[in-house]
Amino acid sequence: MHHCHNPKRYLDNLRRVNEQAGVERQTVDIIVAFARIKAERQQIIDFYPDFTPKNDPVILEFLEKNRHLDRRTGRFLAAYYHEMQKRGLCCIFNSSHLAHLLDITPSQLNRLALDIDTHYRQFHIPKNNGRMRRIDSPKPQLKKIQRKILDMIIHPVRLNAHAEGYVRRKSIVTNARRHVGKEIVLKMDLSNFFPSITFPRVVGTFEALGYPHNVAEMLGKLTCHEGRLPIGAPTSPTISNIVCRRMDKRFAGLGQKCGFSYSRYADDIAISSDNTHLNGMISFFQKIIREEGFAVNQTKTIVMRNAGRQKITGVVVNEKTNAPREEIRKLRAVLHNCLHNGPHGEMRKWAYLEKNCPEKKYSQSSFRASLLGRIHYVRLVNPGKGGQLLKQFNQIEFTT
Repeated sequence: MHHCHNPKRYLDNLRRVNEQAGVERQTVDIIVAFARIKAERQQIIDFYPDFTPKNDPVILEFLEKNRHLDRRTGRFLAAYYHEMQKRGLCCIFNSSHLAHLLDITPSQLNRLALDIDTHYRQFHIPKNNGRMRRIDSPKPQLKKIQRKILDMIIHPVRLNAHAEGYVRRKSIVTNARRHVGKEIVLKMDLSNFFPSITFPRVVGTFEALGYPHNVAEMLGKLTCHEGRLPIGAPTSPTISNIVCRRMDKRFAGLGQKCGFSYSRYADDIAISSDNTHLNGMISFFQKIIREEGFAVNQTKTIVMRNAGRQKITGVVVNEKTNAPREEIRKLRAVLHNCLHNGPHGEMRKWAYLEKNCPEKKYSQSSFRASLLGRIHYVRLVNPGKGGQLLKQFNQIEFTT
């Protein structure tokens, strides 16, 4: 049994001692992962606890399949499984076990990881500012693997309650509700959010969850592209939320002490308060963000007071959550013109004004999808007005 007063030094020494003793590397990884879990909770590290899994069929099945292991090793592995289970996470002993869970062979997993960059296709889409955003979309085989990782391994991770983006049952509306009716609202934007999360950081995040190093490294290879978290992979949004857990916790705790509300929707941070001197803390907030490994886009740091319009992730929050009036007016005008003059003329204007796209490269199906998306946004924020717009939209005769 051990008490751990300096976790990093202890874990480094633990790895070195076991490697010098000739213990298999993957076994060392599990030993270190188990010790990290215990050290994080400031618990006594007992590698061979008197652990008897009487009612857990999974552990009993595991021990039955591994009768060749000595009793002490079996108890240790069962205890590690139990610790991961208590965290609500999928237990993965090594990369071969990961391959089994992903329903591929270990050799297929290794080949995929070694050749990962060839399993993406790259394209660009326009940003609102006219610049282009690079998208790295995984090809079908990798996307299937990533979706399994998302469902089995990543989704069960408990996120900070102040993370509002890419979270089930949360939206731009739940994000905005935190800041309704405040005297001052501050918005900050994290620069190059996904690409700033590097492969070593992703590996470290999986290790911090309790996974052995070889498993964490393999998961990092399967979810990163060119050494970074790619925009376009189904795993990237939730991994980014996990990476941000400590930053979210720091801001939420500080908010309780200093009297402000905090939320983060992907790379958009919102802080609001009735203390009109909140803007005096901007430099301190930016310091926290830098300490957490992110950079602030200074051009998108905005202070909004209640005398003017306050808008967060496209939702007005001055008195209640609502869509901007000019957005509703614009959509009404577009729908009216489509109904009376046909959609072609509006499609040309929409391509130029809204999408910064040449008319020849913009199809009526793209216009229809974009217009419907805007209507659904209004409907999410204001169901009454959104429902009226949708009723008009359904009366338009689009050509296929």
